[in-house]
This record gives sequence, structure tokens and C-alpha cells, in this order.
Amino acid sequence: MRRKLKRKSQSKIESRTVPNSKNSIVVMGLGNPGAKFERTRHNVGYHVVNLVLDERRGKLRRGFFRRYSYCELTNGPGHQSLVLVRSNSYMNRVGDIVPELLRRYRAAPERFMVVVDNVDLMPGMCRIKRGGGDAGHNGLKSVVRALGHGDFYRLYIGVGRPPGTSLVDHVLGVPDKDDLADIDRACVRASRGVIELAYRPISRMMEEINHREA
Repeated sequence: MRRKLKRKSQSKIESRTVPNSKNSIVVMGLGNPGAKFERTRHNVGYHVVNLVLDERRGKLRRGFFRRYSYCELTNGPGHQSLVLVRSNSYMNRVGDIVPELLRRYRAAPERFMVVVDNVDLMPGMCRIKRGGGDAGHNGLKSVVRALGHGDFYRLYIGVGRPPGTSLVDHVLGVPDKDDLADIDRACVRASRGVIELAYRPISRMMEEINHREA
């Protein structure tokens, strides 16, 4: 799952690695590290982050002794700093880094978004929601456990739940050709929404994506 975004006529967003102490939105793509998981349904969060980086020519960096890779994208005075993050831990441990992330960037939970697969949405659907439980998702379960609450944004990418297949086998499997095309298109739409977070609040992005996908 890798596709270049069509470039828009926007000013270039600069890539930085120095944390901005104000006005940061942290977006963490969930997934499992390693080549064998790269194209699986469970790694759509990684894929969305990669698409944003491709479009804005950003590069993930990993600091010494840090359990995650990150890139801060800025767009000049008056715009929000967008911090993209990928955990270097497996899905059931992704939450371990979240308290450190939010402290580092002084981001409240309402300025924190997780990009994650959702088996209850059809392949190719996107939804944004604030708050809720973990829906049995190990990554969300880890984040909720680390924060002590579920009051953060979730950008869901639908991967479907076909009958006759175990949930684990499904999310750790590679989509077939048709589903892959639908999921790729959803990831592109999601990545464009993430890019827009440099210019508008999460609530506005949620309204637009949920209305379009209804």
C-alpha cells in the first residue's frame, strides 16, 4: 500500500525535528514494525503517515533511546505544527510512548489523533471519532491504558470483517486486489485530511470527512 498524492498548490510545509512547544497536533499512525507487516490491514496507520511524509517531503527521525520515530511539519507563523509519529513497538505496546509524546509536545488529548484500522467499516471507508473504548483493538487498548481514558481522536480506516476468517488472520493479512484499491483510496483521503490539520482544527476535519463518507 503505497501511493503518491497528487500535489496541491499549497506552500511547502517545512520539515523540522525540534519540538514546537505551542500549537502542536500529534498524529500517530498505528502499525507493527517490520517488512512482513508492511502491507497488512493492521498497518494502514503507518501507510497514512507515509503518504503525508511523501507529499510534504518529510522524513521520520528517531532520537537516542526513543521508542518512536517522528517528524514535525510546520507551515510558518499562525499555522499549527503537525507532529507525525510511528511507534517502533508492536501494536500491543504502542501506548507506552503516548504520555511522553504528549508531554514533549505539550499536547492535550484533544490535540492527539490515532490513525487506525477498523474492521467494522467497509474497506475504503473513513471515519473520525473523539472518545470511546478500544473496540477490541490491541493498539487502541494500549493507548487507552496508558492515558487512563479514551478521550482522544481516532481516524479510522475501514478494512472490513469478512465471515469465516479469524480476526487476527484478517487484520494481519494482505488485502486482495479489490479491497487493496479501496483501502488505498481511503488512506489517500485520510492523509489529505491530516495535511489540512496545519490549517484548520481537528473538529473541522472530522465534520468534512464524516459528512463526505456518510
